[in-house]
Amino acid sequence: MKQRIIFICLFLVSLFGIDFLVFKKLQFILPNESPWNTNHFFNFLYEYERIRNLPKTKKRIIIVGSSVAYYSIDAGKLKESLQKDFSLDVDVFYLAYAGNSPLYVYLLLNWLDPLEPDLVVYPVNFIDYRLHRTYVMFPEGRNDSVEESLVVKDALTFTEAPQSLWVFPWETLREVGSSMDWDTWSRYVLSSGFSFYRYKDIYLQNLQNLMQHRFGRNTSYHAYAGVLIPEGINGLGWTGQQFSFFPTNKMKNKGFWVEVTSFLLAGKPCRMEISNGTSKQEILLKQEGWIRLHLDSKFFEDKKLITVKLERVWFANQATGAYLDYHFDPMGVRLEQTFGLDEARSGIQYERDPRTEDFRYLGMKDEDYRKYFQYRLLEGLEKRPGIGYLVALKLAKERIREESFRPYFHFRYLKKIADHFRERKVPFLLINNPENPISLDWYEDSRWYRDHLAYLQSLAGGSVTYWDIHRSLPMQGFSDFHHFTYVGMEQMNPIYAKRIGNLFPK
Repeated sequence: MKQRIIFICLFLVSLFGIDFLVFKKLQFILPNESPWNTNHFFNFLYEYERIRNLPKTKKRIIIVGSSVAYYSIDAGKLKESLQKDFSLDVDVFYLAYAGNSPLYVYLLLNWLDPLEPDLVVYPVNFIDYRLHRTYVMFPEGRNDSVEESLVVKDALTFTEAPQSLWVFPWETLREVGSSMDWDTWSRYVLSSGFSFYRYKDIYLQNLQNLMQHRFGRNTSYHAYAGVLIPEGINGLGWTGQQFSFFPTNKMKNKGFWVEVTSFLLAGKPCRMEISNGTSKQEILLKQEGWIRLHLDSKFFEDKKLITVKLERVWFANQATGAYLDYHFDPMGVRLEQTFGLDEARSGIQYERDPRTEDFRYLGMKDEDYRKYFQYRLLEGLEKRPGIGYLVALKLAKERIREESFRPYFHFRYLKKIADHFRERKVPFLLINNPENPISLDWYEDSRWYRDHLAYLQSLAGGSVTYWDIHRSLPMQGFSDFHHFTYVGMEQMNPIYAKRIGNLFPK
């Protein structure tokens, strides 16, 4: 009996020890090679651990929130502007991830204490309140009368909020555990106690990245993370008709991979002309799929800029299957994820690079943008189920304009967040962030919207500042209802910097 007890004790100690060392420590010591806007929850946790282990040497600004936050504010550009225009030498960090609603920002608050922020910035938008979910669950329902417990229960489902199980299981249990059924409650208890269970769905992605970037082809990915292409490259790694780059040792030894579609071939080979001004090479693309290309050895002698030009292009809106997309950008070939690099970049989880889709609307007239907006975001739901949430958001804004404003659920948590910082005298800037003028027109002139603004304003006081800038960016600066293009982000940077800079004592 005594031996059995000793064995059980040793087993438990080993289990908790390995769990702690591998999943709490080791996975955050390894390089993180997940790009911006991918592997959201691991990136968030990795960034938190990184910040937590940095000694504080200057004032800290921490930006919290959802994808609205990191599509809106570039940490590096904000830091530069504050230094240049206000002589403020500060560190700017993100603690944001896609889908991070006020409930989960509230659960994050105690995590902020060890980071010692001097200012917390929280940009919010309609999407963050998840009000569209009421109409998805109850087609005849209303946000001014729906039973709150049902909305809370929906918010805790894995589909809607995996972060509650992956990032904040213990905090979620304490806050809303009483509204959980037994099965949900037990999963949260397991997730709180064991990191291997908690991170089982997210830790593998970074390990796969590490393996792919060293031993694989780098052809299975969700976001391009290679060198910047002067002519532009989109977020998925697709070039236009022409793309330029410098040769690397990796290309010399292993070549590089490109994806060729049947739409580019269109039943016949496509000529690819390669030149660096003095040397030339021609490759005939004959088959679809990922193919490995090798440059002539002469391109590696002087390592000048190489330009590749395709004989023709294809268009995603004329394609089928996984290649179908509703835009008019000319498409060429898709490059491997780490194209042009001898070693993969790491620590880029919150570094945003410009992509061709960010420049799509430059110089576009309002009338043309409105047509593109409708086509790009709202048409073809039967072929593009991924736009379902945008269609639901549009419906929600059109319906909520006929309702009374009710400060329930996520709005209550906004107040709790404001009260938290006010009680601790930590400066907190709550921003009603810019929204696309097109989607604003659906509900801005309603009583609901005016009362919602009044509620947000009522949260100000003490160390809490409220800032309403919902019409501060023209429609061409948005990629959808609430996300900025890279160009829009650059346009807003000096505006954010001026407001934030003025919050610090002179």
